[in-house]
Amino acid sequence: KELYDILKAAILNLDELELKPKKKYIAFTSGSNVVDVHVQKNALKLWLNLQQGELDDARELARDVSSVGHWGNGDYEIIMRTADDLEYILSLIKQSLNKNKR
Repeated sequence: KELYDILKAAILNLDELELKPKKKYIAFTSGSNVVDVHVQKNALKLWLNLQQGELDDARELARDVSSVGHWGNGDYEIIMRTADDLEYILSLIKQSLNKNKR
């Protein structure tokens, strides 16, 4: 929960994003979904709304889930267990924001 609160505040600081709770995840939208967050017991699962090949992920933190069933939108999944990678994850979320902004 604390990790989610940190992430939520950081994402909402990026731009005027709307928070839309769904049945299985929480969507951050700007016209279309930018990032979807699923809160788990020990981690957060994030899905970036980008097609396969559109993400510039130098550290290869995101996993390609284009051929796997998953809840959120987009082809990239990130598992976040600590706030250590927050800045880097925000840079990935910004890529999705720039593409999905209305």
